[in-house]
Amino acid sequence: MSRAATGAEGGCLCGAIRYRAAGAPEGAGYCHCNSCRRQTGAPLAAFVVFAAAQVEWITGERARYESSPGVFRAFCRDCGSSLSFEARYGDRDLVELHISSLDDPEAFPPNEHTHYRERISWLHIADDLPKFPGSMG
Repeated sequence: MSRAATGAEGGCLCGAIRYRAAGAPEGAGYCHCNSCRRQTGAPLAAFVVFAAAQVEWITGERARYESSPGVFRAFCRDCGSSLSFEARYGDRDLVELHISSLDDPEAFPPNEHTHYRERISWLHIADDLPKFPGSMG
């Protein structure tokens, strides 16, 4: 991350769901996998990653869809906004918040591309960030 950003707040388009993440994130990145593209309706997704214990859902109740065993994608039942990707990595529970759902998305510039081998062929990425064929590096 280019700035020492810590903590974040955000929510869905209609305002029914709000969250707060405390402390420093573990990273931020772009995901090109088919599942993230389908969830967001975009050619890639951008996430900022926090330990689950750092994230508090302040208002509203997010809907969660289990897209694969132990992997949940959260969204607003009212407006459909994509909010997070939630999963266990080893012995750690992580919440990857969609950067575009943050009040200040500028605070967490992505520092890598994941699942780059699944990218859409016409999407040309001109940045110098690391591009991993699979999961985060």
